[in-house]
Amino acid sequence: MITVTSRQSVLDIALQHCGSLEAAFDIAMSNDISLTDDLVAGQTLTAPEPTDSTMAQYYGVNDLQPATAITTEEINDTLN
Repeated sequence: MITVTSRQSVLDIALQHCGSLEAAFDIAMSNDISLTDDLVAGQTLTAPEPTDSTMAQYYGVNDLQPATAITTEEINDTLN
């Protein structure tokens, strides 16, 4: 199980835990969510085994947690 941190997207989770963006499709399908869904801090997801273990290990060893998501509300606020 993977616990989502603040402002993480499915793509962030794929990079952090699987080492590649391609894993985002498997994560979305196995958790019955969309690639573009807003994730909530504390939400738990399942993820496949790393597809690029070197990259996933790099994120883990360096305690990197990418968080690139912006919410629909933030987009609307910016546009207004």
